[in-house]
Amino acid sequence: MATAAKRENDAQWTLRTLLDEIARFGDHPALLTVAGETATVWTYAELVDRSRRLASGLCRAGLTPGEPVFLMGEASPGWVAVRLALGAAGALAVPCDHLSSAEEVRTLIADSGCRRAFVDAAFVPLLQEVTGGAVELHVMDEEAPAEGPPSWRTLLTQEPEALPPFDDTAPAMLIYTSGTTGAPKSFSLNSANIHANVAGLVAEGLIGPGDNVLLPLPLHHVYPFVVGLLVPLASGAAVVFPEGLTGPQIAQALRRGQASVIVGVPRLYGALVAGLEAQLAARGRLVARLFGALLDLSIWLRRRFGWRVGRRLFGPLLRRVGPRLRILVSGGAALEEKLIWRLEGLGWSVRNGYGLAETASTFTGNLPGRERIGSEGQPFQGGEVRISDPDDEGVGEIQLRGPNVFGGYRNNPEANRAAFTDDGWFRTGDLGCLDDDGFLYFRGRTKELIVLGGGKNVFPEHLERIYGTSPFIEEIAVLEHGGALHALVRPDIEAIRQSGTPRIEDSLRVALSSAAQHLPSYQRLAGYAIVREPLPRTRLGKYRRFLLPQIYERARSGAAPAQPATPSAADRAFLERPLARQVWKILAARYPKAPLALDASLQLDLGIDSLEWINLSLEFERRLGVHLVEDDLAEVDSLRDLVIMIERAAERPAMPAATPGGTAILDAERRHWIRPGHLGHRLLAAALFGLNWLIMKALFRLRRQGLDLPLPQGRFIIVANHVSDLDPLAMAAALPFATMQRIYWGGDVARLFSGPARRFFCRAVHIFPVDERSPATSLALAQEVLKRGDALIWFPESWRSPNGELQPFLPGIGTLVEESGATVLPAYIDGTFEAMPRWARLPRPHPITVRFGAPISAAELALGEEETAAARITRSLEDAVAELAPGD
Repeated sequence: MATAAKRENDAQWTLRTLLDEIARFGDHPALLTVAGETATVWTYAELVDRSRRLASGLCRAGLTPGEPVFLMGEASPGWVAVRLALGAAGALAVPCDHLSSAEEVRTLIADSGCRRAFVDAAFVPLLQEVTGGAVELHVMDEEAPAEGPPSWRTLLTQEPEALPPFDDTAPAMLIYTSGTTGAPKSFSLNSANIHANVAGLVAEGLIGPGDNVLLPLPLHHVYPFVVGLLVPLASGAAVVFPEGLTGPQIAQALRRGQASVIVGVPRLYGALVAGLEAQLAARGRLVARLFGALLDLSIWLRRRFGWRVGRRLFGPLLRRVGPRLRILVSGGAALEEKLIWRLEGLGWSVRNGYGLAETASTFTGNLPGRERIGSEGQPFQGGEVRISDPDDEGVGEIQLRGPNVFGGYRNNPEANRAAFTDDGWFRTGDLGCLDDDGFLYFRGRTKELIVLGGGKNVFPEHLERIYGTSPFIEEIAVLEHGGALHALVRPDIEAIRQSGTPRIEDSLRVALSSAAQHLPSYQRLAGYAIVREPLPRTRLGKYRRFLLPQIYERARSGAAPAQPATPSAADRAFLERPLARQVWKILAARYPKAPLALDASLQLDLGIDSLEWINLSLEFERRLGVHLVEDDLAEVDSLRDLVIMIERAAERPAMPAATPGGTAILDAERRHWIRPGHLGHRLLAAALFGLNWLIMKALFRLRRQGLDLPLPQGRFIIVANHVSDLDPLAMAAALPFATMQRIYWGGDVARLFSGPARRFFCRAVHIFPVDERSPATSLALAQEVLKRGDALIWFPESWRSPNGELQPFLPGIGTLVEESGATVLPAYIDGTFEAMPRWARLPRPHPITVRFGAPISAAELALGEEETAAARITRSLEDAVAELAPGD
């Protein structure tokens, strides 16, 4: 009897009864809006009173239960009051994303049949345009504009009035799916669906009066509305709205709103951890390493003993993020296990789960006393999960049954036949498995599954997590193209710039190839395209995958990002600047086929690399009288940046020009690196040469092939492939000591010149600094070495190959050979990749062979008529080195 009575009581729950329940919290804060340093508070008493009086006013104005009412605006107390009032009056709320296009709004209103709408004042013109005035409008802002539709407050009655009855099983909110696959559908949830989740989560006691719940998500989605708004209100907690959804605004709301809980999505928590790590990295390598070691220890203790020591280990850091923050709730997409452990290791409690909009946002969860990190938790509040047609690993379609499952899609019998089994279970279209204790593990979405030509199945989300680990990748989306895997990649330009390597495409190529080394061949990318605009996502962070193929085709064709049809007034004024007009004219003539736009990337859209930058800067100097220093390159990404930099350079005092060939003039400090060392340097070099020769022979059985001794006395360059940190050691051991005494190398300035001991070592073994942001200086040092009759060893790929295969040679070697006229010895180093690939920390014994080709003169390398002489030399050298590679 008790159970039956409880079920009867449950059946009567609606947003009207919710207002009755939460009225007991009285003067406790219910809603906090943070704007700068100010927090505006609505108490429970105020929220309940205004919602009841608005519901009364709506009914008095002719609203009847079941009537659809449109709702469009950013999260605010006004939005909440309107939404609760609609629920109390029995209306069918039709919430809409405030970022929707005019066409999307027009379709939604027509499909739902709304005759009333509550919108933010900013969207009034949009609603008037798409409805032609056929919909009655009220604005939800705190203060309505003097002209235009009236405020929602004009509907408030003096006192709450009796409201008409309605059936709690009637539709309470109309939902339109996010359209990740391009086919959005609509369906409704009733009060019983919503209550199943609200009651289930409130019963867990996760939060209560005194908790402040930060909600940085739009309320039109079911997940933030149910989990982020209704559950906190039913628990007596306060909901905190940030001023906006940028990182600084969320951080401000977290601190100013004294949030103890966040309801967010995985991308938010990934950004939170990345931000903390970036702050610590900025304080030095030692601090970053200490943090990493302590975090590893905290995670191990959490895994092994269940201890949460992060709050003690990282107390000062956590207090800066949010002094009261203790729980992170995640939904909307799967939260990666590795990220959960990092968050738990920092000291926060992570609560993630699984659900869909069709299940009123959640169905399973990791809850107190019933949690298993890596899983999506167990069902609660009477829900059931089963796996249909599991494979050998127990993975099959996730099917659900329970009180929170919706009743079906509107006016779509075909979709409903596909969505429900004959025995009434909801077919989610997702894949997963259950362990022996009933914990659910999400494995992917069948509708996003990529089936390759050979029958192999690939889940793009899984690969995106693997390929996206590089700090150089801001976003990556995997898709099928031509029967193989391809990807759209948005680079993190700032991270690449700070790495000291300005070549965007090379940074990405090496990052992707490195990530693929441990993947089976069918999961490796056959190609990728770089984009600069954010990839299309739903508001909860999922890719809108049906849009990816057309973006990929556009990016592969080299089309520029879409530009405004009409430049803004600010852009037109910018282009009227005298230097801006001249720069535009120079670039338009030099790159006639490239898309010119103020925000076009010089690298990605115009193809300007470091060597081309030298030539371009000389042209600016000749035609504009502006001298550009190499440090300027690090500050320039877009055409807009270039104009600003040239304007700034025009104000500098005149400086000596570069040589006609584009070579930088070397000062005494730079020449220091290519001067012969003193006795201490020579003694160290001899000792290192002998030790290296012994190690190479003993551990790696080094062999040399194809080299006729003695080597020529004049200037020459040894050009070789580059796959490992062992390459210089192998090359040094393959050459006589007498030769090594007159050979110089270029070394990465960031890796080799960071301290006195390293700089002393570099002087001893003839390494001079190479900074890819200063290509002219690097070439000038190399040319100076050759001019005096010494020799060079040059790795034209610059980067260590991520897969052992020969990479494209950079054009610097062609310029160097052309201007110096030096003879070139091609060489191929075989075996170092197997001994120590770029990701390995320590080498392992493996045979190494250094194979030399016949000397080639600069004139022979430059033969041909296509391209420039430097380009022909570069291509010829790449072919000569490739011919020395071992056959299959």
